[in-house]
Amino acid sequence: MNNKNKNGLFIWLLTGTPLVMLLCFAASCGKSSNITGTNTRLQIVNLSSDVQPLNLYQNSVKQNTTTYTYPTSSGYFTLATITPPLQFRQATAAALNIPFEIDTILRSNAKYTIFLTGYLANGTIKNSILSLDTATVPPIGRGLVRFLHGSPSSATLDLRANDTLLTDKAGVAFNTLTPYVKVPTGNYTFTINVHSTPTKTEYKLSNVSILDGRAYTIYTQGIVGRTDSVAFGAAVLTNNLLEKKTQ
Repeated sequence: MNNKNKNGLFIWLLTGTPLVMLLCFAASCGKSSNITGTNTRLQIVNLSSDVQPLNLYQNSVKQNTTTYTYPTSSGYFTLATITPPLQFRQATAAALNIPFEIDTILRSNAKYTIFLTGYLANGTIKNSILSLDTATVPPIGRGLVRFLHGSPSSATLDLRANDTLLTDKAGVAFNTLTPYVKVPTGNYTFTINVHSTPTKTEYKLSNVSILDGRAYTIYTQGIVGRTDSVAFGAAVLTNNLLEKKTQ
């Protein structure tokens, strides 16, 4: 009887122990997979009308398969690492031609947008904006809206929501991104005008839905008064990675 128990224990040690070790390893791998990676996302909005198509490099590794061209938005994509630098290189030029570079260390579990603004010709593209899109959740029944003036050579601008001024009374200067403003949920017509001519609408965004607990960026592009390929315009981005706490 004792020999039989010993034999059973010996067999279990041979077969059961590796299984337990394998299960432990699998559980460990499962836990680590939840924290592996940054879960940080980035989008590129190219508002620089004179820069050629661009590629994005991070730590000298190309990150895109499609070039970034005026005036398109890439949508959010996941970064493999948050380690700088981020470099934009002209797709049709030598690799060392870097119109814009960012050395900022990004946050994990966040959303960012890079607005490429200004001109390559005069170097103002180097003042392009890296925006942290993540924000705290607004009160129930409210959404968040902010405004980017990305229209070079245009005067200061105002943004109105259903005829209510959302931006500062002094107007918003070029290459400025305002803080988020809380607005009631609902459908809006957003109008944009030059601050000095408040009764003249330069651009209108109709039937824009502001949803509960969501964040949005309204941005401008092109130049006021132009009617060609760089005519003045505007668009809306949705920035929906909000921290789970109320303001």
